[in-house]
Amino acid sequence: MMTAQDRLAVMELIARYAQCIDGGDLDGYVANFAPGGVIEWQNGRAAGHEEIRRWVGGLMATGRIGGEPAFTRHFVGLPYICDGDGRRCQARTHVIIFMLDASAKVTVPSVGSYTDTCVKLNGSWLFEKRVIMSDLGSFTPDAD
Repeated sequence: MMTAQDRLAVMELIARYAQCIDGGDLDGYVANFAPGGVIEWQNGRAAGHEEIRRWVGGLMATGRIGGEPAFTRHFVGLPYICDGDGRRCQARTHVIIFMLDASAKVTVPSVGSYTDTCVKLNGSWLFEKRVIMSDLGSFTPDAD
């Protein structure tokens, strides 16, 4: 059984992930993952800190993610945390990604979800595996 403190720590991990990527904190982003952690997305996979750093560092290098000024914001909902035993748990979280385009309009390029396996190592909750899914595909409403 997971304690309330463990549940809050997992929620903080999920929120910290979004803060790190949107704020351009590459070291913080990588530190959210266990040393052998894995992240998977529609057309790729990165395993271990080095591969994760290379992948998200490439995204940040474009200046559209983690840039200053910010062009991207991840808005995450409350996670559903289940199957927890105090050492490992599963979580599912919905996410909406907002972007500022070249014409200064805010668009919604993705509505998706994260399916996470989180693990407690040395007293800290980390991602053992994060799967990023695009649930509704790409959606950008037309201006009226």
